[in-house]
Formats: sequence, C-alpha cells, structure tokens
Amino acid sequence: MNLRHAGRLMLVAATIGALVGCAPAATPAPTEGAKTLRVAMVTSGPTNDHGWHQNALEGLQSINKELGYEIAYSESVETAQQQNTLRQYAQQGYDLIFCHGYEWGEPLKAVAPDFPNVMFVQINATTEGTNIVGTNFKFGELGYFAGMAAGMMTKNNMIGIVAAQDAPQVTADSDTIQLGAKAVNPDADVNVSFVGSWDDVVKGQQVTQAQIDRGVDILIIIGDSFAPPAIELAKSKGIMVIGGWSGDAHDLAPDTVITSAVQDVPGVYLSIARQFGAGTLKGGTSFVSGFAEKTQKMGVWGDFVPAEVKDKVNQAITDYLDGKLDFPVLK
Repeated sequence: MNLRHAGRLMLVAATIGALVGCAPAATPAPTEGAKTLRVAMVTSGPTNDHGWHQNALEGLQSINKELGYEIAYSESVETAQQQNTLRQYAQQGYDLIFCHGYEWGEPLKAVAPDFPNVMFVQINATTEGTNIVGTNFKFGELGYFAGMAAGMMTKNNMIGIVAAQDAPQVTADSDTIQLGAKAVNPDADVNVSFVGSWDDVVKGQQVTQAQIDRGVDILIIIGDSFAPPAIELAKSKGIMVIGGWSGDAHDLAPDTVITSAVQDVPGVYLSIARQFGAGTLKGGTSFVSGFAEKTQKMGVWGDFVPAEVKDKVNQAITDYLDGKLDFPVLK
C-alpha cells in the first residue's frame, strides 16, 4: 500500500470508529463483553465512480449501520499493492475481508492460506480456498431484458454497447443483450465495443463517440467511472441510454436514460455479513444470485418510455422466473 492509500486507510478507520462510538440508539450494538466484528473492504477503483465501486462502499457502510460492525477500506489499490493490502488487513485482526472484483483472485490465492482464521469474500468471482467465499450474479439475466428494451425503443435499429472489458462477466450480458433485442426486433443491429478498462474516462469517451459516429440511436453502457461522462455525451447528442450494471443511472439524465440494469451490490454485502455474524457463512462456497433472489432488477424507467415497452419487459421477467423463458446465463 503506498503512503496515499495508507493515509486514507488510517483516516477512514479513525473516522468510522468515531461514527460507531457516536451511533444513535437505533444502531445495533454488540452484546456486552462480546467482540465487535471487524470488516474490511478493498477495491481496485475509486468509490466515487457512481457505479460498481461506490456500490461496494455503500454495502460496507450498510454493514456498519445495520449490524454495528467496525469497518475500514482501501480504494483504488494498484495491482502491485493488492497482496500487501490484503495481508495488512489480516494482520491487523480484521475478521471478514471483502475483495471487490474478479481481479483479486491471484492475491487471494497468495494471502488467504496464511490467515485461516480470517474469512475472505470475493465479489463477482469465485477463487477456491477453505476460507474464501465467492459471490456471483447470474450474468446474462440483465442483458436480455436490457436488450429487449433497446430493441423496442430504437427508431433506426442501430444499438451500440459500450462495455468495460472483454471478460466473461461482461460478455455474458453483451451476448444476451443481442438475443433480447432480436427477440423483439429481428432487424436490430447490435454492435459491442470494449473500452479495455472500467475507469478510463478518456477512452470511454472515445469509444462512446465512435458508437455515436456509427449512427446508433441507443447506447447500452456497462462501466464504472467512464459511465457518467459517457451518459452525458450521449445526452448532448440526443442518444437514448440504458445504464447499469450496478447503480441506477436514471438521476444522471432522466430524459435520456430509458432504464438501468441494476445489481444490488450493497444487498449482497449485507447478506454475507449477516451470515458471517450468525456463524452460518462457510468457506469454500459461492453465493450466486439474480432476479429470483432479488439481487438483480430493472431500474427506474424514464417517463418518456411507452407503457407497452415496460409491460413487455416486465412480462418477460415474470415468464423467466416462471420457467417459461430461457436464455444463456453465466453463474
């Protein structure tokens, strides 16, 4: 961990400690004499990205608010510092450590075996280990329904996907976006472009502009820090957008965003922490969830979206949950 991250960690831990000490009566308090569980989180990106990493912080904060656990975190941890950051938290006595993303797999393999009494949780991936819990969304679910919405809303049949990386957790949804769009609009032309990063704003703008130059009238944006500026660019050009995959993008541009494909990341964090506190969380397992488990959903619909579009998507979700609709899902 470099000095900037170390300073941030000490400040966050001190601040959170003060907040816990001054918590209102409604905040759950540990039983007298019982150990207060300590939970840490690490992310590879900034927690103010209005998306994936911000959702992680919201999940961690909900653990403090709802369960009264002590929390700390490090954000924007560079690859070279990932192992060291995990090791420091484990050495400092944190009981539960969340690793936010599939990019933490190799550091987990290296560090987790040295701390058998610490439980590590990997979000959006599963790395084998007796004290590692994996979590995965049912990738592909959101893409299908987002694709349906895009297929019905496009006026020129040109749909562009601006996606972060060419990785299975991303392509599962970009693939089903195409299936969903063509299910309702066989003439839909769906093109996917990869930014190569979740957070590169400059490259995100370039890829978004390239899709606009291609003539699309709808963009589906799968990213983190680059997503809000990409939505703003689309808005300036009169292009409709479907956002996601973590936070709801509606408030960023209510007259531009058709809807969002939402993963309830904070809910996953809180559920895992509850299980850990109850003693029911087992290492070497994976928590997989989606629409059926209420951790994935379609977000707020724009006021400009016709009722028949919303109704058709919602009916498809019902059919999917009832086993009447099938499409590939990566678990």
